[in-house]
Amino acid sequence: MSRIRYDDGNMIIGLDGLDSVERALGDLKRKTPAAAKVAINATARQGRKLMIAKAKARYAVNEKGLKHIKVLKQRQKATNSNLSASLYIETPKSDLGYFKHSPKVPIMGRRVFTDAPDYFKAKVLNASSMENLSGENGKTSKGFLVKFKSGHIGMVQRVIGSNTNKAKSTRWKTKDGRVEKLRTMGSPSATSMHRKIWPEVEPELEIYLQMRLDAQVEKIIAREKAKNKV
Repeated sequence: MSRIRYDDGNMIIGLDGLDSVERALGDLKRKTPAAAKVAINATARQGRKLMIAKAKARYAVNEKGLKHIKVLKQRQKATNSNLSASLYIETPKSDLGYFKHSPKVPIMGRRVFTDAPDYFKAKVLNASSMENLSGENGKTSKGFLVKFKSGHIGMVQRVIGSNTNKAKSTRWKTKDGRVEKLRTMGSPSATSMHRKIWPEVEPELEIYLQMRLDAQVEKIIAREKAKNKV
């Protein structure tokens, strides 16, 4: 009866075949769409809560990263004439700066020589240990935090041997005067994090939808009985 799926950032919640609900409501079967609508919209809200909670439990997101996984929003609510609700998430690709890292703030300018650690450390999964961002030998530098002109703080590496003319005069230069390009250190996007934990959420939502549907049917019947007693 239930129809719940998650694909490419979309969660669709609906109901197919409401014969059992109509039988349970009996003479009140005209209220079947209303009962289904309430159950579907409640399940959409619960689905969002579960997706965020399980993503937060699995992934070591910091405050900025948590904002990204919370972008999952209800885009469409179920109505009596359209028994389907949807949630949608669309965020740019995350960078490692949205996950737990140490130090927590950029160390730039002359402070690099006095305050910078041998390695910045980070992790993506809560179950993992913090790892040194050592870079690829001969290809990229160690990872480090940088604050961009836009205000965004990201974890980046220098691409060794590259050259860019689009850089501040204060940027570090190689011995031959080049300013090397920066490459953002990638990490799972909010969409991919939700996709990963979806198999844990789906069976819980299936049960929840059925429970809410049963509860709504009982509520309608009880309300009708109370009305007839008056």
